[in-house]
Amino acid sequence: MRVFRKIGDVLEILVFPHEKIRKGEYLLVEDRSKELSLIVQVIEINYIDAPGMLEDLVREGILKDSIVYENDLVDVGRTTRFLRDTKLATTLIRGSIHRNIFSPVYSDLPSRAFSSVRKISTAEIIKYVRNGSSLKHPIPIGYDFDGNIVYVDAVKLDGCLSLITGMKGSGKSHLAKLLVLSLVEHGAPVIVFDLNGEYVGLGENGRIKVLEAGKNLSFTLSYLGRETVLKLLTNVLGLPGVSANLFNEIWSLAERGRRSITVDYLISVVNNVVKNLMIRDALISRLMILGSSRFISDDENNVTRLEELFRDTKGYIVILKGLSSVERRLLVEVFLSKLTDLLEKELIPPLFLFAEEAHMYVRNTYWEDIITRMRHFGLFVVFITNQPDSLGQQVFRQLDNLFIFRFQNDHDLDMLSRISNIDSDTVKSIAKDLRRGKTLIIGPVVDWIPSVVEVGKLSVNPMGMTKRVFAYSKAT
Repeated sequence: MRVFRKIGDVLEILVFPHEKIRKGEYLLVEDRSKELSLIVQVIEINYIDAPGMLEDLVREGILKDSIVYENDLVDVGRTTRFLRDTKLATTLIRGSIHRNIFSPVYSDLPSRAFSSVRKISTAEIIKYVRNGSSLKHPIPIGYDFDGNIVYVDAVKLDGCLSLITGMKGSGKSHLAKLLVLSLVEHGAPVIVFDLNGEYVGLGENGRIKVLEAGKNLSFTLSYLGRETVLKLLTNVLGLPGVSANLFNEIWSLAERGRRSITVDYLISVVNNVVKNLMIRDALISRLMILGSSRFISDDENNVTRLEELFRDTKGYIVILKGLSSVERRLLVEVFLSKLTDLLEKELIPPLFLFAEEAHMYVRNTYWEDIITRMRHFGLFVVFITNQPDSLGQQVFRQLDNLFIFRFQNDHDLDMLSRISNIDSDTVKSIAKDLRRGKTLIIGPVVDWIPSVVEVGKLSVNPMGMTKRVFAYSKAT
């Protein structure tokens, strides 16, 4: 490999036929006389377009079809074939190493005539960037192109907003499960919203507990409180503003009448107090929806108290499978409202929240407050979705870590390239060619060195495998 030319932060490198490179790999351009090296990442590979190439190809074709080809004394055919198979790698400069010290910027260039170009593993690059510092909470997230284990520091997920995204079946949930297990093992509190019941297997290690509505997960209105109940009615059930204002007064009246507030009692108060038929119907219809939810109970002795969750167990899987779309959104809202309230009062420790299939229940009306103020009260979200455009600009503007699996849709790639803190060419080019199970990681979790990693295996039953018609037919 030889350096060809530089245009801006793009370094073009000639790759000869016997040399093999892949998108996402790193190369080291070394100039030993200057003790300087450039770290570059391959983002595109093309054949060279040398002057006269078309003429040479035509000449080779003529030679092959003539007797002259047998007596090709100047070996025109061999030279042309060598040129045809020579490639041009488009690489982006990620930083420099001067006297064994890494810098994200560069002030000089290695010699084009005397520098050498060689492959360097992602794991080795990250070691250079970290300058030998040890990881506080290492997570073996997977393997680079050379089979070396790539470690990330759980500390770099702390205090951050992260997104795991990619096409259906590309491996998003597998990575999320690996992160959940690793964070819990390092003692970090974690809650997972599990839409399809595929995280249940994580409970095999005994450190993670499964919560299911109507079984071991239920709340009373008295425990939720007026503020949370009002958010349920307005954010999820769309209660109009006038009715919402009146509900505050109704709640105060209900509190005077009895210590424990139930849905039936609130409905009776509404019937006795509200004279306007439309407002009364608006309130009662929404209260009846609350009352029919499997996780709303009148039993004061069977309440899930979120402030007590992390005393003995660090990880919780909240099962959303089997709930209607309205119940699902109501339950998510309950957790968001109560968790933020408890965090602000410092009644629970800061925690990670994994939102699986987030596009199914995320609404800006009740997520934007968490995203905006999460650093202040300690709720750090990891979104997992195959529809990144469903999350809204409020999420994208504040993303820190990005885990991208394979995408073919140009619209999705355009959106991701705009929100990530890396050039759009990297996202658009590399993400399209990722195999299943491989992810492009961008952000502080890899010290801003975009890394292609094959996600490692889980130590528990991963579940969540796609059910196949013919696989079932053979089994039966």
